[in-house]
Amino acid sequence: MACVAGCSIENGTDLQVNWREVNCCNKIKHPGLPVFHFSLACNHCEDAPCMKNCPAMAYSRDQETGAIIHHAEACIGCKYCTWACPYDAPKFNENTKIVEKCNFCVDRIAEGKRPACVEACPVGALEFGQKEITEEDHITPGFVNIGIKPSIQLIPLREEHTVPAIENLDAVEISIEKLESYLPKAESKVSLDKEWTLVLFTLAVAGLVSWQATHLFGMIDMPFIPFAIVSVVAIALTSLHIGNKLRMWRFIFNLKGSWLSREIFSFSAFLGLTGLQIISESETIGYVAMVFGIFSLISVDMVYKFLKRKDGFVLHSGMVSTTAILLFSWFADIHILLELIILAKGSLYIWRKAVLKKRGIRYFPVLSGVRILCLLLPYILLDLEMVMILPISLIIILAGEIIDRSEFYHESDVVTPENEMNELLKVKGTV
Repeated sequence: MACVAGCSIENGTDLQVNWREVNCCNKIKHPGLPVFHFSLACNHCEDAPCMKNCPAMAYSRDQETGAIIHHAEACIGCKYCTWACPYDAPKFNENTKIVEKCNFCVDRIAEGKRPACVEACPVGALEFGQKEITEEDHITPGFVNIGIKPSIQLIPLREEHTVPAIENLDAVEISIEKLESYLPKAESKVSLDKEWTLVLFTLAVAGLVSWQATHLFGMIDMPFIPFAIVSVVAIALTSLHIGNKLRMWRFIFNLKGSWLSREIFSFSAFLGLTGLQIISESETIGYVAMVFGIFSLISVDMVYKFLKRKDGFVLHSGMVSTTAILLFSWFADIHILLELIILAKGSLYIWRKAVLKKRGIRYFPVLSGVRILCLLLPYILLDLEMVMILPISLIIILAGEIIDRSEFYHESDVVTPENEMNELLKVKGTV
């Protein structure tokens, strides 16, 4: 951990925010588990996902060293870069409410010195220099290689380095059942207790877009005051996820590369144009607003492309685009579309739960039953011509979508070296 200490001393970081970490396969020092460590910070990738996806453009590349530099004065604290980076390099500081990361010690390099972590390492495990990097340089257990071209060479200590090796051959074997209890419990960067505001915000996006579409086709009223209230609540919900709310205006700076920028811009344009449509009663404005609304739905789903799902599926029954289709078909009373979307969402949901159960992952059977009922009951109630049926059905639909969307966050996580190493340990334990 000398490299961690050297980095912290050089950059004056908080004790709980280490820019460099030593990833470890055996934190509890169990003799029957593999021993394998490697030190990682920012790898200053050629196609850096943090810089590419930051909505506020708070990152830049140093032309002399190629280092990815984070600019604290531009950061809005949305934490999106912490999701995008597979190396867990950007760190969110709870005290400052913004992100910070390794700066490659560019000041030291400019003076002809080596980075602080390299200087501090007593065993020569770290070195600094210029070298042409190839894909073969990244074949190391636990190192994530997703084609972003990290500027780091990892030199293995042994020829057979597809999985960590167990050095203590006399150690007692660990049963598969107990292996999970030995693994370090890494705190997930995506969890429902952190993302409940996003659950409500994303559902509000789906609801507003489907409401506007139905109104545009003359099938339902859309008074300005209720629309404005829901819109303000939606904006307030998304602002709660931002560390530095006074810099929220920087959200739309990176329309070229960030889906988060596109989401905020398209949704804001949708809200403004829809409000103008209601006031002016112009269908033309309404159709333009609808284009932005559809793009905002696509953008919301694309924002989460980095997440690693426990079920391994590409599609999810709680995607906001499918929720918007469900609400639109229900508002517009289009039975064939409603039947198709209920069938699609229900099939995806049941399939996903079956996969989770097979993998031994908690799947909440009682809650799952409630969610399925929330899909079927509103369709059954549509045939009953009662005044209170519509609001009751809407409440049931929204309850089901909240369950499904909440499970989306609960069943997702970010790719990190520690998670990858834990997966390797599970594989090793099953061999």
